[in-house]
Amino acid sequence: MPGDFEQLAITRLIEQAQQAGLAVPPAVQRYADHGAGNGGALQWVKAHPDDDEFRGCCWAEVISGPAYCNCWTPVYADDVVQADPQPVGPDSRIEAREGGMCGDCAYRPRSPERAEAYSEETLMALPRSGSVFWCHEGMRKPIAWVHPDGRTVPGDPDDYRPPIVDGVPFRADGRPGLLCAGWTAIARSCPF
Repeated sequence: MPGDFEQLAITRLIEQAQQAGLAVPPAVQRYADHGAGNGGALQWVKAHPDDDEFRGCCWAEVISGPAYCNCWTPVYADDVVQADPQPVGPDSRIEAREGGMCGDCAYRPRSPERAEAYSEETLMALPRSGSVFWCHEGMRKPIAWVHPDGRTVPGDPDDYRPPIVDGVPFRADGRPGLLCAGWTAIARSCPF
């Protein structure tokens, strides 16, 4: 499932195409409007591009196709137990990651998130727009996805699935996520 960043990048790209008078395929527009299914559905479609077997397991799959199936269940590593999110009160402070950008920070030059012009533009515009970008460190992610019919696919190494409460993602230990250090550096230089 696309994250907020990916969803924003796709929406911006569609808007640019429409402004240029280009037709947007219905499947692309539907993806932008509703997102695809969960990570398992996307991993299955990616790993089996020629498998277009109609299974009819859920309404999302029936109406929109295999990439929209929402029946997949995430499997987490045995050593990753998600603690209950600790409440974030009005006096709480969300902190930025200390020590600068992590080794695979999206804001580093030549990162995968900056590989395409549209995604780099979206990423760099986030601080100025007031949209928060969270650091992935400490967030849980599925190691696999299982479908009720027995199909299994490995998890995507970049598919983080933290619980989100009131727009704040929570790390596996229950603490609120950290603001991305790259995002924070740009946000501090923005004249709001």
